[in-house]
Amino acid sequence: MRIAIVDDEETERILLNQLLDDWADRNQLSISCDCFASGDRFLASSSSRQYDIVFMDIYMNEADGIETATRLRQADPECCLIFLTSSREHMPKAFPCHAFDYLLKPLEKAQLWRTLSDFLRICSQKQPYVNLPLGKQTVPVLYSHLEYVFADSNYCVIQAQEQYRCRIPFGKIKSLLAEDERFCTINRGILVNLDYVDSMEDLVCLMKNGVSFPMNTKKNAELKQTLITYRFNIRRKKLSRR
Repeated sequence: MRIAIVDDEETERILLNQLLDDWADRNQLSISCDCFASGDRFLASSSSRQYDIVFMDIYMNEADGIETATRLRQADPECCLIFLTSSREHMPKAFPCHAFDYLLKPLEKAQLWRTLSDFLRICSQKQPYVNLPLGKQTVPVLYSHLEYVFADSNYCVIQAQEQYRCRIPFGKIKSLLAEDERFCTINRGILVNLDYVDSMEDLVCLMKNGVSFPMNTKKNAELKQTLITYRFNIRRKKLSRR
């Protein structure tokens, strides 16, 4: 799980980071926290990264949290936005940004953990995810973040926002994702998310991040048609929402 902390006070960033680490350890979750001292620095980074949760201080010396959150929402309408504020008087200005919650400073561990637990519960209800075993930890990964999976001996390499190498049979991953139209097995031990496929040409499946995989020769035409049909259905769904 990737988390961003946007706050111009270093002590506040350190405190929140520690509370998040404690929460992740308690729940056996793997998280990655990026800290930013200004909204501009965060926006420059978030253009190339996606975050599951963004903690945003409302009052900052440069671009304030409301302005930063408004620009964030234009690029990412779905991430979980949690505002940090020292006073309730700023909260009405933040309503149009569709925040998940508002936490008052100084942060209290119980309050923060309750919000994070609510996020996990609601997120799991809204979006399907898979639990990946990593040693003694279990890492939840949303289907929408999962780019591809390939077998590596008795392990599977799973590329999402981070790359994981898990001791899990490829057949089990394939079975878990079988009912989701986004996922397609293109060769023995290779499964891709069609949302992340750039092209399928000359028996090569090229992913948007530049990684390529060999396609099954006998199923080449069938696989290419699967991609074409999937993209057509996505466009049709988008048009129907207008």
